[in-house]
Amino acid sequence: MEALRYSSNAWGQRVLEGVSWDLLPWFVGIGVVVIVGHALYMQFFARKKS
Repeated sequence: MEALRYSSNAWGQRVLEGVSWDLLPWFVGIGVVVIVGHALYMQFFARKKS
């Protein structure tokens, strides 16, 4: 699995075409973990204003 896709332009230089869609589930999962972790932290450890 390639994370980044490259091709060559008219001058023979290597250019970035895009990223692999295979990584999308990983980034969605990491995003969900960060959001849930932040919500739990705010619920249990953050000081509440009186």
